[in-house]
Amino acid sequence: MQELRGKLTELRGELESFSTGVVTRVKPIRSEIETLTGKLESALATLRPEVEKVGGELSRKIDALDAELAKMEP
Repeated sequence: MQELRGKLTELRGELESFSTGVVTRVKPIRSEIETLTGKLESALATLRPEVEKVGGELSRKIDALDAELAKMEP
């Protein structure tokens, strides 16, 4: 029973050490991801008006071509 308790104490120590190490490594990675996410959101917000403009122009061209094709049908 003493051996089992000793082993259990040892395993708890290893688990605590492991979790502390993981948290230490994950925090900076998480911060970097959050920073990159913010930059990506900003870039997308900047590009959105341009994309919407091009999309609108393409939509008008498609509508004009549809109208022309409709005139050609017998």
